[in-house]
Amino acid sequence: MKTAKNILIFWVIIAFLVTFTSLLVYVAAQQVLRLGANGMPAELAVKTSINLENSKSPLDAVPGEITDISKSPGTFVMVFDKDKILIASSAIMGKDKPLYPKGVLDYVDKNGENRVTWQPQKGLRFATIAIKAGDKYIVAGRSLKETEKLIDTVGSLVFYAWLACIIFSSAALVIIYIFIKKVFKPQT
Repeated sequence: MKTAKNILIFWVIIAFLVTFTSLLVYVAAQQVLRLGANGMPAELAVKTSINLENSKSPLDAVPGEITDISKSPGTFVMVFDKDKILIASSAIMGKDKPLYPKGVLDYVDKNGENRVTWQPQKGLRFATIAIKAGDKYIVAGRSLKETEKLIDTVGSLVFYAWLACIIFSSAALVIIYIFIKKVFKPQT
């Protein structure tokens, strides 16, 4: 009976380590994918800032292609004036202009940049970066739909790997227990 108890304690330790490692792998992968989604918006925000510095008007500084962000996974740029009023945008939501939270722009005043996940309505999430260029604010973003699909796939893969480790470690310890019982059976 002592052997079974020792093997069970050993299995609990293995299960804990496998679970902890699996969670770390998932969290690391999720963060890499989510933070990586900021790359394109950061690039677009800087490019738009340069366009504004080169005396382009806000309408000319944003990309020419209009993106309906309620349907398209494409990128977009919005320019706000010093009063945080939208003055140029390559984004629309259906037939309306998007309503970006002014609090994000307030944070930019104090810190120079703000990277947030913006959810203007249920089912629409965007990686956005807000920066200041002169007396204007630039917000660039992209849909997180594909990034979130990748995160879900990683989550499934990590779960199945965790499950396989738990099942195989359980089976291995049962085999070890049976082996120990046969080899070291008590003398009568």
